[in-house]
Amino acid sequence: MAGLIIPAGVRPGAAARSCRQCRFHGLEGPDVVCRRYPPQVTVVMVPQPAPRAGQLAPQPFATFPPVVPEHVCGEFAAGGRA
Repeated sequence: MAGLIIPAGVRPGAAARSCRQCRFHGLEGPDVVCRRYPPQVTVVMVPQPAPRAGQLAPQPFATFPPVVPEHVCGEFAAGGRA
């Protein structure tokens, strides 16, 4: 198929590898996440309660990136749960 890119580590006909078989697979609530790299930190500005009402303060939080298990991954590492 024109435009189809198959990563070098993926052989046609080879056993399919899924996120659940990867050692970096993780679940956070309903989301499937990849724990290959450290969490991504995001800063959200949130309103402050009284007496500073009307002011915003930075609220940092960290999450691992959500992934779609069906997509091809170049960071697969065997060792997860089947």
